[in-house]
Order: sequence, then structure tokens, then C-alpha cells
Amino acid sequence: MPRVCLPRAPGITRAREWLVALAVLACAALLPAPASAQLSTQEGSRLRLVYFEGTESYLVPHAVRTFFNALEFQKKLLGYEPDTDITVLLADFEDYGNAGVSVVPRNLMMVQIAPLSFAFETIAANERLNTIMNHEMVHLATMDQSIGRDRRFRRLFGGKVNPVAEQPESILYMYLTAPRAAAPRWYHEGIAVFIDTWMAGGIGRAQSGYDEMVFRSMVRDGARFYDPLGLVSEGTKVDFQLQINSYLYGTRFMMWLADTHGPEKLLEWVRREEGSRAYYASHFRQVFGQPIGDAWQAWIEWERGFQQQNLDAIREHPTTPYRDVSRRALGSVSRAYYDEEAGKLYAGFNYPGVVAHVGAIDVETGDVERIVDVKGPVIYTVTSLAYDPEARQLYYTTDNGAHRDLVRVDPRTRRTELLMKDARIGDLAFNRADRSLWGIRHLNGICTLVRMEAPYREWTRVHSWPYGTVVYDLDVSPDGTRLSASFGEIDGQQDVRIFTTGELLAGSVTPQARFDFGPSVPSGFVFTPDGQSLVGSSYYTGVSNIFRYDLATAEVSALSNAETGFFRPVPPGGDDDLFVFRYSGEGFVPARIQARKLEHVSAITFFGERLIDRHPVLQGWLLGSPADVDVEAKRLLPGTYRLAGGLRRESVYPVVQGYKDTAAIGVRANFSDPLQLNRVMLAGSYSPSTRLPADERLHLRAEYQRYDWRARATWNDA
Repeated sequence: MPRVCLPRAPGITRAREWLVALAVLACAALLPAPASAQLSTQEGSRLRLVYFEGTESYLVPHAVRTFFNALEFQKKLLGYEPDTDITVLLADFEDYGNAGVSVVPRNLMMVQIAPLSFAFETIAANERLNTIMNHEMVHLATMDQSIGRDRRFRRLFGGKVNPVAEQPESILYMYLTAPRAAAPRWYHEGIAVFIDTWMAGGIGRAQSGYDEMVFRSMVRDGARFYDPLGLVSEGTKVDFQLQINSYLYGTRFMMWLADTHGPEKLLEWVRREEGSRAYYASHFRQVFGQPIGDAWQAWIEWERGFQQQNLDAIREHPTTPYRDVSRRALGSVSRAYYDEEAGKLYAGFNYPGVVAHVGAIDVETGDVERIVDVKGPVIYTVTSLAYDPEARQLYYTTDNGAHRDLVRVDPRTRRTELLMKDARIGDLAFNRADRSLWGIRHLNGICTLVRMEAPYREWTRVHSWPYGTVVYDLDVSPDGTRLSASFGEIDGQQDVRIFTTGELLAGSVTPQARFDFGPSVPSGFVFTPDGQSLVGSSYYTGVSNIFRYDLATAEVSALSNAETGFFRPVPPGGDDDLFVFRYSGEGFVPARIQARKLEHVSAITFFGERLIDRHPVLQGWLLGSPADVDVEAKRLLPGTYRLAGGLRRESVYPVVQGYKDTAAIGVRANFSDPLQLNRVMLAGSYSPSTRLPADERLHLRAEYQRYDWRARATWNDA
């Protein structure tokens, strides 16, 4: 980010230079910002919704309803009453939906409106804005909720203090103004997932087949469970799932607490009420009468017993034997393709200690060859990958956490070619019949099916589905006449649909066939080499197993009975074998199984099922429809978001600074707009030491930072 430097002109005194610098900074703060013209607002009833006029306007009514629906629920459940506005920004800066919340210095929620990723069913199959608002509102409530002491410090410091590296004492001020924001991430994500699952009637990670698989695999493999400190220091750094472990462990611990002590006792811990302790761990001891570490160990012992029971249930029927293809787990994996001539599996991999890459696995030796590094991988799926078996070319995406690029690589020479920049296209599938590429493009929250002809420099729109319909896991039959895709609808229903490519190109999106697995997500379904069936995976029994759908008979057959989980089948052709990816605690391991129809597949017990049976009060947490929210009663006022004129005080607090070898005492004042796109910092301090000349005892600093540049002026900078 460029800085504005102010060189000293001849004949100008230091005092005049300081005044000139301040004048320049003031002018800079008032310069018109191009981005502001695009941003509109809806304000009222503690909501400030900021969005891009035109492209996101259609989402505003739904966003407003889901916001107030979630806020009213937290008022009832946790007693949360925000004392300042909550700013919500709708953005489309990334190709996958997500969100984040901050409560210091202000309440701010940033929502990426793109479709969510359902890969491996790691997230609930629910409408995205409803899911996001429910989850993020729990974060706001548990981090921002305050008592009299907290509010007194907020008044003293002029707001909640955002800690900054150059003033370490600001960490203490932050804790005094928002103590629960200082809790570890597993605490925040655990309670948010726990509550949002039951707000959605049990659709969420607290009822997730993936989460059950993670802990079942750990028990099966005798893996070490992280303790709370190890989770923060190691479990989110060296494990292939990184920060996702905060969700996994946090949710599971919250569920165990609710099951053991009751949901109301859990809520008593996470509420910030008069008489509660500021520090989350101290308050845990006050509520439960024991340290967190002791309760954590009790949960782990219980978890081992619970998962052993599930393993025993799975083994009531013969489990599917497998032969690992590689000698190690490969972390996150993309869709894979088999090159029979080379005897290699191509896929994207991302595991600790190695840069994410597209690689090749020799299916005989297990050796893994790095072909090309993947810039901007995403967790679990790494990249979107397609393969042209005749030309032996791979197509993959980069910048997967932003706006995706389309790149081609020759696995033999490793030569790459950028085909389209910021195409925003993924879920790639190659049509061998006409050598076209198909994919799903994400833009403004909408999924669009696109087709790309050689040389793949531009795309053609085939069909755009309405908001709420998510399309993923494309595949094209070997003869090019059919296209399959998984669909997630706004009501949470999921299915696989099969179309004829000719009808799609003619404008008809009526499927030729469709099938589903109830509430379970159908994952990674691909055509077999003869084009007569599809194979993929589903948690239909609670365990991710491989299933086959026969196009002629519409019959669904189970092909595996896994102890942990099998995913992403790759039919090699010529026999009944399948390459699959077996889940392990270190990530996914390529393996080979025999694909034979099974009559009996074992089911497991979900912890969530047990929990709600024992505590039916959770059924009362089901949130009503956002459509029932009376938006008119909120009296929202439309407006334009002002970047230059929207600066407001963040906080004012005392600071201790150093100048040369002396100490200085002073004050720092921070100002910003609600989105923190513009920031102003003013600091002044004084060194009482007589060792300094009189004209060096006063220290002043003024900084202005906009989202695209910054400027600074100092006087005896401390």
C-alpha cells in the first residue's frame, strides 16, 4: 500500500511543516472515494445494511428478514440487546460463500453472498443467508454482550478498543471493554454451530456425518485428541484441517456439555450476565464447578466410548476391504482422474509441509509426483480439476479463495497456460465428444452453467438458476450426450439430476432423471466408463459410502460398508474395481475397493440424535420463517454509504510510548467509518525527561489510512 511522504522544503520550520502535513491529511480524508458511489444502505432498528446497488439489490429484502429473525431469537435465548448499530456488508469478492464477524471496535458482519461449498458435507445443506445470519448472530451475541462494568469501560474509552501492535496496553483495554471477545476460537465456533444447528431444526454440524466421521476415525486409529491448549497452539496450525478443528472440537465439546449438564447450563456459561466472570475459563469453573481441562478430558473419554459403539455397529455387517494406493495421507483432495496408459491418478492435494499442488499418484508404486503448484487453494477440495484423456491435458483453477482463474497444464512437460483470468468458473467437466469444457460460474450469488469451446478463452452461458439453487459436482458422460450435477435447493433439499446435453443447449433444463438420499448430500457422482450408471458417495446411513445409480432401472445400490468413509470414486474401467479416497485423521488416502452390490450396510447413531432425545427442549429452538418478519415495522431508511464523511470515534485511551531512551505518556484517539475503509489515528505524548531538549519532549503523530492508500505525519515520532 503506497505511503504519502512529505519532504521538508527549504525555509519551512518544523511547526509549519506539521501544519502543512495535517492540512494534506485532512484533504486526503475528504477526497471522494470511487467505491462509495456503488454502496447503498438500509438503516434502522440497530441494522446498517451496506450493499452494492444494482447487483445485490434483489437480496436486500431477504437479508434484512434473516438478520432480524436471527437477532430476535438471540434476544430471547441469550438476552442479547445490542447497544450500537450492527453493520452488515453484502459482498461478492469470493467464489464461495462465507462470513465473518468482529465486535471491536464496532459490530461488523461481512457476508460473501456466493454459494456455499457442500464438499464432503462439511456444511449444512440450508439456505445460505439464513445459515450465515443464524451463525454469525451467535458470535455477535456471545462476544458483544455486556454488563455494567463492561459498559463503564466502554464509556471511559469512548468505545470498544481494537488492540494494535504498537500499543500493547490496548490488549488490556480491549479485554476491559469486550472480555468475551478474548476467548479462543473453538469456544466461539463451538457455541455458534451448536445453536445454529438447532435453530435450523437439526440441520447443521451438530448433526453432521462429517464430524461423526472425524472422531470415529480418531478412535479407530488410536489418534491423539488435542487438549484446549494444544488445539489452539498446534491443532489449528499443523493439522490438514487447520482452523476447521476449532469448529470440530468446539462443537463436540458444547454438545457434550449440553448432554451432560443440560442446554440451559451451557447457555449460562456463554451468557454475559451480571454476576458472571469476565474470563470465559473462570466463568466455566463458576458454572460447572471444575476447570475446563478436567471437563475436556471427561468429554474425550466419553467420545472414545461413544465412537467405539458406532464402530461396533458398523462391524455387525462385513466391512469393505481396501488397498491403499499411496503410502501416506494427502490431506485435502480434489476430484481425481485415472490415466490408464500412464497408470496414474491425477488430483489436487493439500497437506501439511507441502505447497498445494496438482499431482499424479503412481497406482502401482504409490509414488506422488508434483506437477504444478496451485495458487490460492481452498480447504477440502483444493482446486477444480478436469482432464482431457485424448490430449492428456489437465485443466484446473487458481485463486480459489477469490475470483477463480482457469489454467491448463500438460502433466508430462508441466508447462502451464493461463486461459481465463477471474473467470469465476469451477466444477469443471470435460466433454470428450466435442472437446468442450463445462463448468459452474458464480456471480452475484447466482449459479450459471457455462460451456467453453477450444481454445477455452471465453465462455457461453447455458442457463442461470435463481438465487437459492446451488449446482455443483458436474460430470459429462463419455459419449457426451448426458450431463449430471448435484443440486441444493433453498429449502435444503439435495438431489442429483441427469440432463441431455442437446436439450440443455436448446434451452431446456428439465432433467431426464433424478435421485436423492433424503437429507444427505450426494457427493462426487460421476459416470461409469460405459455411461450407463453413476457412482458417488453419500452419508445416507450416517457413514459416507459409495453408491451406484443405474440409469436404465433407476435403482440405487450400496457398493461399500466403510468404517470411516469413502469418497470421490474413480471408475478405472474394465473391471469392478473403484479408486476411492478413504478418510483418515491425516486427510484423504487414495485406495482401491471392489465395487460389488451390498444387501446390508450398517448405520450409526448420531450424537445429535441422542442429545435431542434426552433434551427435547432443543426442539423449541427451531427458528420461524424469515418471511414472517415485519420489515415495515423496522422503519429502515435508504441511503448512500459515505466513505469520506462517515468517520466516527472508535476509542480514546492513554498510552505509554518510547522516544530515544526515554518514556512518554500520552493519549491516542482512533476514528473510522463503520466498514473501517477509512481510518484516522491521532496520538500525542510527552516525555518529562530533562535529558531531552525542550523542543523534543512533545510527540505527535497523525495517520490516515484508506482502503487503497495511506499517509502519515509525525513530530518527534515516538
